[in-house]
Amino acid sequence: MGVTNLGYVILEMQDPAGWAKFAKSVLGFGTAKSFGEKGAKYLRMDNAPFRYMIRKGEVDRFVAGGYQMSSKKAFEDQIKTFEKAKIEVCRGDANGAKHRAVKGFASVTDPSGNVVEFFYGRAKGEPFTPGHGIKSFKTGKMGLGHMVLPAPENKKTIDFYRKVMGFGVSDDLTLPAFAPGMPKQRIYFMHADNPRHHTLGLYNFPNPTGVIHLMAEMGTIDEVGMCMDRVKEAGLHIFASLGRHANDHMVSFYFFAPGGIGFEVGYEGKQIKDWSKYKPTKSKIGDLWGHEYDFPVVG
Repeated sequence: MGVTNLGYVILEMQDPAGWAKFAKSVLGFGTAKSFGEKGAKYLRMDNAPFRYMIRKGEVDRFVAGGYQMSSKKAFEDQIKTFEKAKIEVCRGDANGAKHRAVKGFASVTDPSGNVVEFFYGRAKGEPFTPGHGIKSFKTGKMGLGHMVLPAPENKKTIDFYRKVMGFGVSDDLTLPAFAPGMPKQRIYFMHADNPRHHTLGLYNFPNPTGVIHLMAEMGTIDEVGMCMDRVKEAGLHIFASLGRHANDHMVSFYFFAPGGIGFEVGYEGKQIKDWSKYKPTKSKIGDLWGHEYDFPVVG
């Protein structure tokens, strides 16, 4: 497998400085030096040069996730695989690579319209310690965390990541429909070449922000609980109370970050040491306990 982890996330915000302030004061992220993207704020979670790029934009939205490839050869092989599958590849230029602190990157679009970036040769960052007494985020070789993307073109999108990008299957979760006459909810969880239970999830409904949620993993339940207190103090809406998932055993809560970006903060996520011995699961429940949902009513 060429994809090792989720290396960075790109968001567009009308107020990048405001999002960076939130990330520092609530999540414990730090501000990174600029890598040249005009008007952008770069945020750190660990010793990587940055994990989040917050661009200036007219609409608050998720832009793309950047997947780290294991080598330059794996990067070039992935491009050849896309071209063989007749998927258009856009190679990034030198300035774009500089803005991402990588040696090279490219992008494609999956069947549900999500922009996918992949890269090789990430620059090394300086040592970093998170704020609020957080010892460290669970990152490193497992990447910044995971993300769940909208995938209304469900089968085609699953095939794209499995058959063309080489992701492995972790769990296929089916949940009841929102209402009679609607299709059941499905979240298809996939792993990269690292122990994290899933790096990517695909949800069979659209989302106006371009992402269902992003996840940051902490090291203790106390760090998660204190972050939940900061979320409440900041007046941000918690849409899922503290709970434990059935598939990856993550204990977490969910809230809406500025711009309506769904965000999960958790700890104790399952890690798989040997994927060759793992049998993908098919779940019918999302949670072992907790995670009571409270989505705001619009209109």
